[in-house]
Amino acid sequence: MKIFKSGKWKLKALLILSAITVGFLPGSPEELFSFFQYKDRYCSHNASSPYCNFTVVRTLEGHPTASTIVISADGQTLVSGGQDKTINVWELQTGKLKKTLRSDSGAINDLVIAPDGKTVVSGSGDRLVRIWDLTSNRPPQLLTGHSGNVTDVEISSDGKTIMSRDRGDSSEIKIWDIKTGEQKARLPYSHFDDISQDGKTVLLTLPSSKLVVWDVATNQQQVLQQFFSPSLDSARISLDEQTLVSIKRARKDYLHLQLSDLKTGKVKAKKRFSRKIFEPFNIALSRNFMIGSTSKGLTVWNLQTAEIEAVLDKQQMKMSHLVVSPDGKLLAGITSDSDNRNAKIQVLQRP
Repeated sequence: MKIFKSGKWKLKALLILSAITVGFLPGSPEELFSFFQYKDRYCSHNASSPYCNFTVVRTLEGHPTASTIVISADGQTLVSGGQDKTINVWELQTGKLKKTLRSDSGAINDLVIAPDGKTVVSGSGDRLVRIWDLTSNRPPQLLTGHSGNVTDVEISSDGKTIMSRDRGDSSEIKIWDIKTGEQKARLPYSHFDDISQDGKTVLLTLPSSKLVVWDVATNQQQVLQQFFSPSLDSARISLDEQTLVSIKRARKDYLHLQLSDLKTGKVKAKKRFSRKIFEPFNIALSRNFMIGSTSKGLTVWNLQTAEIEAVLDKQQMKMSHLVVSPDGKLLAGITSDSDNRNAKIQVLQRP
Protein backbone atom coordinates (compact mmCIF):
# COMPACT_ATOMS: atom_id res chain seq x y z
CA MET A 1 0.00 0.00 0.00
CA LYS A 2 2.95 2.33 0.57
CA ILE A 3 3.72 2.43 -3.11
CA PHE A 4 0.39 4.13 -3.89
CA LYS A 5 0.91 6.73 -1.18
CA SER A 6 4.12 8.08 -2.66
CA GLY A 7 3.90 11.42 -4.48
CA LYS A 8 5.63 9.96 -7.55
CA TRP A 9 2.93 7.35 -8.11
CA LYS A 10 0.18 9.89 -7.54
CA LEU A 11 1.69 12.07 -10.27
CA LYS A 12 1.91 9.16 -12.70
CA ALA A 13 -1.69 8.17 -11.98
CA LEU A 14 -2.83 11.73 -12.59
CA LEU A 15 -1.00 11.92 -15.92
CA ILE A 16 -2.47 8.61 -17.07
CA LEU A 17 -5.98 9.73 -16.18
CA SER A 18 -5.41 13.00 -18.04
CA ALA A 19 -4.22 11.12 -21.11
CA ILE A 20 -7.29 8.90 -21.10
CA THR A 21 -9.48 11.99 -20.82
CA VAL A 22 -8.21 13.42 -24.12
CA GLY A 23 -8.71 10.12 -25.93
CA PHE A 24 -5.32 8.41 -25.86
CA LEU A 25 -5.11 4.64 -25.52
CA PRO A 26 -3.28 3.74 -22.33
CA GLY A 27 -1.82 0.68 -24.06
CA SER A 28 0.26 2.85 -26.42
CA PRO A 29 3.44 4.07 -24.69
CA GLU A 30 4.34 6.27 -27.67
CA GLU A 31 1.03 8.12 -27.55
CA LEU A 32 1.26 8.57 -23.79
CA PHE A 33 4.80 9.89 -24.11
CA SER A 34 3.73 12.38 -26.79
CA PHE A 35 0.91 13.58 -24.58
CA PHE A 36 3.23 14.04 -21.59
CA GLN A 37 5.70 15.90 -23.80
CA TYR A 38 3.14 18.31 -25.29
CA LYS A 39 0.37 18.34 -22.67
CA ASP A 40 0.88 22.07 -22.03
CA ARG A 41 0.14 22.74 -25.72
CA TYR A 42 -3.35 21.21 -25.58
CA CYS A 43 -5.99 23.92 -25.41
CA SER A 44 -8.14 21.74 -23.15
CA HIS A 45 -5.32 21.77 -20.57
CA ASN A 46 -3.75 25.19 -21.20
CA ALA A 47 -5.74 27.87 -23.02
CA SER A 48 -3.06 30.55 -22.74
CA SER A 49 -1.99 30.29 -26.39
CA PRO A 50 -3.69 32.86 -28.65
CA TYR A 51 -4.34 30.04 -31.12
CA CYS A 52 -6.64 28.40 -28.57
CA ASN A 53 -9.05 31.27 -29.20
CA PHE A 54 -10.09 29.86 -32.60
CA THR A 55 -13.83 29.21 -32.48
CA VAL A 56 -16.37 28.24 -35.12
CA VAL A 57 -18.20 31.46 -36.02
CA ARG A 58 -20.04 30.30 -39.10
CA THR A 59 -21.08 27.19 -41.03
CA LEU A 60 -21.83 27.48 -44.75
CA GLU A 61 -24.20 24.71 -45.86
CA GLY A 62 -25.27 25.76 -49.33
CA HIS A 63 -22.68 23.80 -51.32
CA PRO A 64 -22.98 20.04 -50.50
CA THR A 65 -20.49 18.96 -53.20
CA ALA A 66 -17.81 21.51 -52.24
CA SER A 67 -14.31 20.05 -52.54
CA THR A 68 -12.09 23.15 -52.68
CA ILE A 69 -12.19 26.59 -51.04
CA VAL A 70 -10.14 29.77 -50.94
CA ILE A 71 -10.22 32.96 -48.82
CA SER A 72 -9.51 36.39 -50.29
CA ALA A 73 -6.47 38.34 -49.08
CA ASP A 74 -8.67 40.83 -47.18
CA GLY A 75 -10.56 38.05 -45.40
CA GLN A 76 -13.92 39.29 -46.66
CA THR A 77 -14.75 36.65 -49.27
CA LEU A 78 -14.71 32.85 -49.42
CA VAL A 79 -15.07 31.02 -52.74
CA SER A 80 -16.02 27.34 -52.96
CA GLY A 81 -15.89 24.99 -55.93
CA GLY A 82 -17.45 21.56 -56.25
CA GLN A 83 -18.22 18.43 -58.19
CA ASP A 84 -21.49 20.05 -59.33
CA LYS A 85 -19.43 22.29 -61.70
CA THR A 86 -20.38 25.43 -59.77
CA ILE A 87 -18.41 28.11 -57.93
CA ASN A 88 -20.08 29.87 -55.01
CA VAL A 89 -18.94 33.28 -53.75
CA TRP A 90 -19.67 33.91 -50.04
CA GLU A 91 -19.59 37.00 -47.86
CA LEU A 92 -17.71 35.82 -44.79
CA GLN A 93 -18.99 38.42 -42.33
CA THR A 94 -22.61 37.37 -42.85
CA GLY A 95 -22.37 33.93 -44.48
CA LYS A 96 -24.50 35.24 -47.35
CA LEU A 97 -24.17 33.62 -50.79
CA LYS A 98 -23.35 36.55 -53.06
CA LYS A 99 -22.95 34.87 -56.42
CA THR A 100 -22.94 31.50 -58.20
CA LEU A 101 -20.79 30.86 -61.27
CA ARG A 102 -21.64 27.86 -63.41
CA SER A 103 -19.21 25.93 -65.57
CA ASP A 104 -20.51 24.26 -68.70
CA SER A 105 -18.38 21.16 -68.13
CA GLY A 106 -15.90 19.66 -65.71
CA ALA A 107 -15.96 19.45 -61.92
CA ILE A 108 -14.03 22.19 -60.12
CA ASN A 109 -10.76 20.70 -58.81
CA ASP A 110 -8.97 23.80 -57.52
CA LEU A 111 -9.54 27.52 -57.04
CA VAL A 112 -7.54 30.64 -56.36
CA ILE A 113 -8.60 34.25 -55.94
CA ALA A 114 -6.48 37.22 -57.09
CA PRO A 115 -5.09 39.67 -54.51
CA ASP A 116 -7.57 42.34 -55.60
CA GLY A 117 -10.49 40.00 -54.81
CA LYS A 118 -12.04 40.55 -58.23
CA THR A 119 -10.69 37.61 -60.22
CA VAL A 120 -11.07 33.87 -59.59
CA VAL A 121 -9.16 31.19 -61.48
CA SER A 122 -10.41 27.60 -61.54
CA GLY A 123 -8.91 24.31 -62.67
CA SER A 124 -11.41 21.73 -63.91
CA GLY A 125 -11.90 18.13 -64.91
CA ASP A 126 -12.40 19.15 -68.54
CA ARG A 127 -8.70 20.10 -68.97
CA LEU A 128 -9.46 23.82 -68.92
CA VAL A 129 -8.31 26.75 -66.81
CA ARG A 130 -10.98 29.43 -66.44
CA ILE A 131 -10.54 33.07 -65.46
CA TRP A 132 -13.69 34.52 -63.86
CA ASP A 133 -14.42 38.23 -63.35
CA LEU A 134 -16.48 38.57 -60.15
CA THR A 135 -17.53 42.11 -61.02
CA SER A 136 -19.36 41.14 -64.22
CA ASN A 137 -21.59 38.44 -65.68
CA ARG A 138 -19.32 37.79 -68.65
CA PRO A 139 -18.40 34.18 -69.49
CA PRO A 140 -14.98 33.16 -68.22
CA GLN A 141 -11.82 33.37 -70.28
CA LEU A 142 -10.64 29.88 -71.21
CA LEU A 143 -7.01 28.75 -71.21
CA THR A 144 -6.48 25.59 -73.27
CA GLY A 145 -3.56 23.25 -73.74
CA HIS A 146 -3.58 20.82 -70.82
CA SER A 147 -3.76 17.11 -71.67
CA GLY A 148 -5.55 16.03 -68.47
CA ASN A 149 -7.62 17.19 -65.52
CA VAL A 150 -6.31 20.49 -64.15
CA THR A 151 -5.72 19.76 -60.46
CA ASP A 152 -3.74 22.80 -59.26
CA VAL A 153 -3.97 26.52 -59.96
CA GLU A 154 -2.22 29.50 -58.36
CA ILE A 155 -2.00 33.28 -58.90
CA SER A 156 1.09 35.33 -58.10
CA SER A 157 0.80 38.09 -55.47
CA ASP A 158 1.06 40.80 -58.14
CA GLY A 159 -1.99 39.30 -59.88
CA LYS A 160 -0.21 38.99 -63.24
CA THR A 161 0.70 35.31 -63.46
CA ILE A 162 -1.21 32.02 -63.31
CA MET A 163 0.33 28.62 -62.66
CA SER A 164 -1.61 25.44 -63.50
CA ARG A 165 -0.86 21.73 -63.41
CA ASP A 166 -2.65 18.75 -64.93
CA ARG A 167 -2.62 14.99 -64.37
CA GLY A 168 -2.67 13.85 -67.96
CA ASP A 169 -0.56 11.17 -69.64
CA SER A 170 2.18 13.79 -70.00
CA SER A 171 1.62 15.88 -66.88
CA GLU A 172 2.72 19.50 -67.25
CA ILE A 173 3.07 22.68 -65.24
CA LYS A 174 2.13 25.75 -67.27
CA ILE A 175 2.73 29.43 -66.54
CA TRP A 176 0.29 31.94 -68.07
CA ASP A 177 -0.04 35.70 -68.43
CA ILE A 178 -3.36 36.44 -66.71
CA LYS A 179 -4.11 39.50 -68.86
CA THR A 180 -3.46 38.02 -72.31
CA GLY A 181 -3.93 34.31 -71.59
CA GLU A 182 -0.59 33.65 -73.27
CA GLN A 183 1.44 30.65 -72.11
CA LYS A 184 4.79 31.97 -70.82
CA ALA A 185 6.53 28.75 -69.78
CA ARG A 186 6.00 25.04 -69.28
CA LEU A 187 7.70 22.19 -67.47
CA PRO A 188 6.76 18.56 -68.23
CA TYR A 189 6.65 15.43 -66.08
CA SER A 190 6.86 16.97 -62.61
CA HIS A 191 4.79 17.04 -59.45
CA PHE A 192 3.76 20.57 -58.48
CA ASP A 193 4.25 21.42 -54.80
CA ASP A 194 3.87 25.22 -54.54
CA ILE A 195 4.47 28.58 -56.22
CA SER A 196 5.87 31.71 -54.59
CA GLN A 197 3.66 34.74 -54.03
CA ASP A 198 5.43 36.71 -56.78
CA GLY A 199 4.95 33.89 -59.29
CA LYS A 200 8.67 33.70 -60.08
CA THR A 201 9.57 30.55 -58.16
CA VAL A 202 7.94 27.12 -58.43
CA LEU A 203 8.55 24.25 -56.04
CA LEU A 204 8.25 20.82 -57.65
CA THR A 205 9.32 17.20 -57.38
CA LEU A 206 11.04 15.54 -60.32
CA PRO A 207 10.44 11.89 -61.31
CA SER A 208 13.90 11.21 -59.82
CA SER A 209 12.41 12.06 -56.37
CA LYS A 210 14.36 15.31 -56.07
CA LEU A 211 12.64 18.37 -54.60
CA VAL A 212 13.76 21.34 -56.70
CA VAL A 213 13.08 25.04 -56.91
CA TRP A 214 12.48 26.31 -60.45
CA ASP A 215 13.25 29.92 -61.41
CA VAL A 216 10.62 30.64 -64.05
CA ALA A 217 12.44 33.64 -65.53
CA THR A 218 15.79 31.89 -66.05
CA ASN A 219 14.45 28.32 -66.35
CA GLN A 220 17.10 27.24 -63.83
CA GLN A 221 16.50 24.47 -61.31
CA GLN A 222 18.20 23.91 -57.96
CA VAL A 223 17.91 20.71 -55.92
CA LEU A 224 16.80 21.39 -52.34
CA GLN A 225 16.20 17.87 -51.03
CA GLN A 226 16.98 14.34 -52.20
CA PHE A 227 14.71 11.28 -51.86
CA PHE A 228 11.51 13.36 -51.70
CA SER A 229 8.28 11.46 -52.34
CA PRO A 230 5.22 13.53 -53.38
CA SER A 231 2.94 10.68 -52.31
CA LEU A 232 4.37 10.67 -48.76
CA ASP A 233 6.00 14.07 -48.26
CA SER A 234 4.85 17.66 -48.76
CA ALA A 235 6.54 21.02 -49.27
CA ARG A 236 5.40 24.65 -49.29
CA ILE A 237 6.91 28.11 -49.72
CA SER A 238 6.41 30.53 -46.83
CA LEU A 239 4.42 33.69 -47.51
CA ASP A 240 7.55 35.84 -47.18
CA GLU A 241 9.17 33.68 -49.91
CA GLN A 242 12.26 33.07 -47.77
CA THR A 243 11.60 29.64 -46.28
CA LEU A 244 10.95 26.13 -47.52
CA VAL A 245 8.47 24.39 -45.22
CA SER A 246 8.72 20.64 -45.71
CA ILE A 247 7.13 17.65 -43.99
CA LYS A 248 9.05 14.48 -44.62
CA ARG A 249 8.35 10.98 -43.36
CA ALA A 250 11.17 9.65 -41.19
CA ARG A 251 11.14 5.87 -40.91
CA LYS A 252 7.79 4.24 -40.15
CA ASP A 253 6.36 6.15 -37.22
CA TYR A 254 7.80 9.65 -37.42
CA LEU A 255 7.82 12.77 -39.56
CA HIS A 256 10.18 15.72 -39.68
CA LEU A 257 8.96 19.29 -39.96
CA GLN A 258 11.89 21.16 -41.48
CA LEU A 259 12.32 24.89 -42.13
CA SER A 260 15.06 25.66 -44.67
CA ASP A 261 16.38 28.66 -46.56
CA LEU A 262 14.61 28.62 -49.92
CA LYS A 263 17.69 29.78 -51.85
CA THR A 264 20.45 27.76 -50.22
CA GLY A 265 18.59 24.83 -48.67
CA LYS A 266 20.32 25.48 -45.32
CA VAL A 267 18.25 24.10 -42.43
CA LYS A 268 16.92 26.75 -40.03
CA ALA A 269 14.94 24.50 -37.70
CA LYS A 270 13.92 20.85 -37.61
CA LYS A 271 11.69 18.83 -35.27
CA ARG A 272 10.54 15.22 -35.18
CA PHE A 273 6.96 14.24 -34.32
CA SER A 274 5.03 11.01 -33.99
CA ARG A 275 2.95 10.20 -37.07
CA LYS A 276 0.39 8.47 -34.82
CA ILE A 277 -0.36 11.78 -33.10
CA PHE A 278 0.57 14.79 -35.19
CA GLU A 279 0.64 13.75 -38.85
CA PRO A 280 -1.30 16.49 -40.69
CA PHE A 281 -3.84 15.35 -43.27
CA ASN A 282 -3.57 18.75 -44.93
CA ILE A 283 -1.93 22.05 -44.05
CA ALA A 284 -2.34 25.81 -44.48
CA LEU A 285 0.24 28.57 -43.96
CA SER A 286 -0.18 32.05 -42.55
CA ARG A 287 2.69 34.50 -42.14
CA ASN A 288 3.72 33.12 -38.77
CA PHE A 289 2.35 29.60 -38.39
CA MET A 290 1.35 26.39 -40.09
CA ILE A 291 -1.89 24.67 -39.12
CA GLY A 292 -2.75 21.07 -39.93
CA SER A 293 -5.70 18.78 -39.39
CA THR A 294 -4.40 15.81 -37.38
CA SER A 295 -5.93 12.85 -35.55
CA LYS A 296 -5.93 14.84 -32.30
CA GLY A 297 -7.49 18.02 -33.66
CA LEU A 298 -6.22 21.13 -35.42
CA THR A 299 -2.52 21.52 -34.61
CA VAL A 300 -0.51 24.75 -34.90
CA TRP A 301 3.24 24.83 -35.60
CA ASN A 302 5.54 27.87 -35.27
CA LEU A 303 7.22 28.76 -38.58
CA GLN A 304 10.33 30.10 -36.85
CA THR A 305 11.11 27.20 -34.52
CA ALA A 306 9.14 24.24 -36.01
CA GLU A 307 7.72 23.69 -32.52
CA ILE A 308 4.07 22.91 -31.77
CA GLU A 309 2.32 26.06 -30.52
CA ALA A 310 -1.13 24.66 -29.75
CA VAL A 311 -3.40 21.65 -30.24
CA LEU A 312 -7.03 22.64 -30.67
CA ASP A 313 -8.22 19.29 -29.36
CA LYS A 314 -11.73 20.66 -28.76
CA GLN A 315 -12.06 21.02 -32.53
CA GLN A 316 -12.15 17.28 -33.17
CA MET A 317 -13.77 17.49 -36.59
CA LYS A 318 -11.54 16.32 -39.43
CA MET A 319 -11.31 19.20 -41.87
CA SER A 320 -10.12 18.92 -45.45
CA HIS A 321 -8.71 21.60 -47.72
CA LEU A 322 -7.73 23.97 -44.92
CA VAL A 323 -7.22 27.62 -45.85
CA VAL A 324 -6.12 30.48 -43.60
CA SER A 325 -6.00 34.24 -44.05
CA PRO A 326 -2.50 35.83 -44.29
CA ASP A 327 -2.87 37.44 -40.84
CA GLY A 328 -3.71 34.03 -39.35
CA LYS A 329 -6.96 35.13 -37.73
CA LEU A 330 -9.41 33.43 -40.08
CA LEU A 331 -9.45 29.71 -40.85
CA ALA A 332 -11.80 27.62 -42.95
CA GLY A 333 -12.09 23.96 -43.88
CA ILE A 334 -14.51 21.46 -45.38
CA THR A 335 -16.24 18.81 -43.30
CA SER A 336 -18.44 16.00 -44.65
CA ASP A 337 -20.09 12.77 -43.60
CA SER A 338 -18.49 9.33 -43.77
CA ASP A 339 -19.36 9.01 -47.47
CA ASN A 340 -17.76 12.38 -48.30
CA ARG A 341 -21.18 13.83 -48.99
CA ASN A 342 -23.15 16.77 -47.62
CA ALA A 343 -20.11 18.98 -47.38
CA LYS A 344 -20.18 21.91 -44.98
CA ILE A 345 -17.69 24.74 -44.76
CA GLN A 346 -16.62 25.57 -41.21
CA VAL A 347 -15.29 29.09 -40.63
CA LEU A 348 -13.17 29.65 -37.50
CA GLN A 349 -11.92 32.98 -36.19
CA ARG A 350 -9.72 34.27 -33.36
CA PRO A 351 -9.36 37.81 -31.95
